[in-house]
Amino acid sequence: MDQHTKPAALPPGVELTPLSEMKWETNKSGRQNAYLLGHPSKPGPYIYATKWPPHSKALAHRHPDARYAMVIEGVHYIGYGDKYDETQLHRHTAGTWFTEPANQGHFGLTKEEGTVLYFYGMGPSRLEALE
Repeated sequence: MDQHTKPAALPPGVELTPLSEMKWETNKSGRQNAYLLGHPSKPGPYIYATKWPPHSKALAHRHPDARYAMVIEGVHYIGYGDKYDETQLHRHTAGTWFTEPANQGHFGLTKEEGTVLYFYGMGPSRLEALE
């Protein structure tokens, strides 16, 4: 397609939303979520993106559902266990795929650059604090 060719109209039901145009909601942790499909609190599949600002920390917690995730931007650090332990963090750069098995305790951190993560799961889900 050259610079003068206009793309065809999208078929009904097709959605295209660049990251920069997603509708972000700030939660009480200071992170922002953009819900793309369903919602974690409701039954059925959900997909959302979440922005962690720089120098964010999530203490150990778990979810009742298995979750599948990818780092879209930045660097994310995640560790597994029932208590936050910075020595157990794994460094995930943009493009890294990771899982959070159902009921598996985990914790996270961002450093100076923050991150954007993409999550998929089957609701209903919730966050259960472990510490």
